[in-house]
Amino acid sequence: MARALVSKSTIGVVLAGGRSSRMGRDKALLAHPQQGNFLQHAEALLRELPLEKVVTSGARPGAIEDLVPERGPLGGLYSVALATGADAALVIPVDMPLLGREHLAELLAEGQASGRPCYFENFFFPLWLPLNSDCLDYLRRAVEGCARNSVGALLRHLGAKSIPIKSAGDWHRNINTPADYLGLSTPDKTPENSFLRDH
Repeated sequence: MARALVSKSTIGVVLAGGRSSRMGRDKALLAHPQQGNFLQHAEALLRELPLEKVVTSGARPGAIEDLVPERGPLGGLYSVALATGADAALVIPVDMPLLGREHLAELLAEGQASGRPCYFENFFFPLWLPLNSDCLDYLRRAVEGCARNSVGALLRHLGAKSIPIKSAGDWHRNINTPADYLGLSTPDKTPENSFLRDH
């Protein structure tokens, strides 16, 4: 019964509240090779999964703004958790444009089956996160400056589960700089273009 409840109230979350300082412009609004911009693509990707709803974190129209600014991903997650009351969240950053549905579906299934936070090996995002009392307490303390404001510290505290990466490819890469973005293949760019840096 508990597992069914978690499944029913898992939401999708796009983290899009960063300052994009290394990119020099809003990463969420960068054109995506497949459709729209990075934010629209991320939201559409999550909507392909059996989630209760999809929300965006950040100071932008229609999104859930951080209750306390400048607290990074944990600040965004804390604000989303309080605003939605969801039991769990499947979280992706807006700057991972090569994420695939199959990776997120695997993460969602593993998280719902185990009830533990789940992520792929050394990459803390994408992330399945149970928004239980222990998680909310840590997020609150991190926002208040009473606990380490780090995704890794949160996951260690909650006893998160690392899942082996089964498929090769660049799907887990972040696009943080103009050089990263230039390396993202698009229909009007030459085949020689490839990613210029690792995650």
